[in-house]
Amino acid sequence: MYNLNELKIRNFETEDESNISEIFLDGFYSKVKNLIDLPDEHKIDFLRDFGILGTEYKEGHFIAEVDGDIIGLMLLRWVGQRKQKSRQLKFSQLVKKYGFIPIIKTMAKIIMMNHDPKKGEIYIEHIAVSEKARGLGIGSILIEKAFNTAKSMKDIHKVGLAVIEDNHRAHKLYKRLGFQDARKITTSLGKWAVGVYQYTEMEKAITD
Repeated sequence: MYNLNELKIRNFETEDESNISEIFLDGFYSKVKNLIDLPDEHKIDFLRDFGILGTEYKEGHFIAEVDGDIIGLMLLRWVGQRKQKSRQLKFSQLVKKYGFIPIIKTMAKIIMMNHDPKKGEIYIEHIAVSEKARGLGIGSILIEKAFNTAKSMKDIHKVGLAVIEDNHRAHKLYKRLGFQDARKITTSLGKWAVGVYQYTEMEKAITD
């Protein structure tokens, strides 16, 4: 059992990539399975090589860590977010390593499913908790970090996220934390891209 008194929320570091890839794949396996047309043993390397985890961002990408054990991650997006030089492989390198068809399919799916945050919004692009740490409130702590980040920034007035329609547990959590349904999205392209046919966009206003 983890001692949450020792929990630390910090920014991603380069050496974290392997661990966060594993947590991401574990938390979003059903979506990643559809997104990446590769055997499971290659998916973690592909996540890192393709830059799906967005490790090019300097700010807004956090991990939850206890005694050196990474147990959760959260990726935030907003307009004007600072970046550093990406470590993503070039297209030709990706094709050589993984094949032309998987790369083209994945690129098309990512473009279709990409959410560009609106001005004045911090968008929770991804949030995932390690299976061994679920039920401890790590997700709520990470979301609190998102709001603290938003409050520290000028001209940010809401936090947004999206939840797939059949993830009732997450939807209930976000409701309990004060998020409200903003709009429901139904998309056949989403079904093809990541196996998700319908999802709900939710948001919560920033308050003092």
